[in-house]
Amino acid sequence: MDEANTAILTIVRDDAFLLRRFVQYYGGLFGRKNLYIISHGDEPQVREIAEGCNIFPVPAIETSKFTMLHWRTKNHLKNALRQWYRHVLVCDVDEFVVVDPDSGKNLRTWLDEAPGRTVYTAMGLEIVHLRDKEPDSIEDGILGPRRHVQVALHYAKPCIVSRPAKLGRGGHYAEYDKLNMPDFLYLFHMKYCDYDLFVDTANRRNAFVEEQKNVGDGQVRTNPKWFAEGRDDDSTFAAFDQRPIAPKFDLAHVRRRMHQTWKPRKDGLWHFQRPDYEELYVLPERFAGADRA
Repeated sequence: MDEANTAILTIVRDDAFLLRRFVQYYGGLFGRKNLYIISHGDEPQVREIAEGCNIFPVPAIETSKFTMLHWRTKNHLKNALRQWYRHVLVCDVDEFVVVDPDSGKNLRTWLDEAPGRTVYTAMGLEIVHLRDKEPDSIEDGILGPRRHVQVALHYAKPCIVSRPAKLGRGGHYAEYDKLNMPDFLYLFHMKYCDYDLFVDTANRRNAFVEEQKNVGDGQVRTNPKWFAEGRDDDSTFAAFDQRPIAPKFDLAHVRRRMHQTWKPRKDGLWHFQRPDYEELYVLPERFAGADRA
């Protein structure tokens, strides 16, 4: 494999299944030596699954400010890696940035030639599991066994950084005044890609939050969805089945509104409006296997 000009940066804690898929996909495209994984708690399973990747361990202590520390660390590492790579792709372990196969390229072949000195934003789509229609296992890949998506502009992130640019907390905003969003670039968020995986992950997140209530002042400042209060997994997934299905996979109206509402936020960050879209979309067959390398 030729030398890659792109580094992949993520963080992980107690997410073995998605880490395996992450390493298989990004490592297969760019080589494991170009993956940089912040290991929260330095778990042995992370070192085993991500053998050959660059592991940056951080201690599992003082996590009442976890989200702030998480993104501060990512920003600093991203800035360091930019000195050595043309592009740095910053994402969570359940986020898969994919190039539309219709382009004739994959993420690696596109980034090998993509210009620098910019920030690339990917269209955010969230895979949802329609349990009655999609019984197949996702063990060897998610796209294909799962084809239904919802537009999730919370995950339309400025995730490929090729110039000096701070990322806001969560990676949702960047310190860059241009919305550079190629039509062929997608970020698939996999939180809802499988009911059983969701339940297992939520159980572990809830347990983590309970542990952190015993740390410091007892206040846990993290993603509100990690808390057990009000959780109803079956209703969450049953609601997907009730959503209308769009007649074709066409997001031109979504992209148009994103560009129309593009404006400064605060602290030098830029953003677009993020309305909810009721329809689900069916991914074209060409995306099957696009999250494998």
